[in-house]
Amino acid sequence: MRASLIGSHLNYFNMFFIVCMFIFPHLPEINGTSDSKHVNQTPFFIIRETGESVDREINCSHNIPNHDVILWYKQDEHKALKLLGYLDVKFVNLEEDVKGKISFGGDARKQSSLTISNLTLKDSAVYFCAARLAQC
Repeated sequence: MRASLIGSHLNYFNMFFIVCMFIFPHLPEINGTSDSKHVNQTPFFIIRETGESVDREINCSHNIPNHDVILWYKQDEHKALKLLGYLDVKFVNLEEDVKGKISFGGDARKQSSLTISNLTLKDSAVYFCAARLAQC
């Protein structure tokens, strides 16, 4: 979303941060990805004002044996998926460019929750989670 001025007022719709979440699809050609039938993500969408935060409100859970990594992705208006980081059992590994902005926690063997701090219009996106097999 781009901020656009109408007279001296900011367009009403650009004052809100919108997050849509979907379950990461099953990609059979990639070894270790999860079957979306077993991964749940809630809520379907969140609407917040800029400057607010989404504090552990984006949740991902699964019941897939031996899957102890949860990955988090963001898809912006350009449609490219960007890895935000992953939770390996209880160890958080964030991408450098989202540190301080994004955090997550939980136990990747079952669930994880995502936090996005100090929302801006650039945070309006679709957020995905995926569960992955443990790798040795």
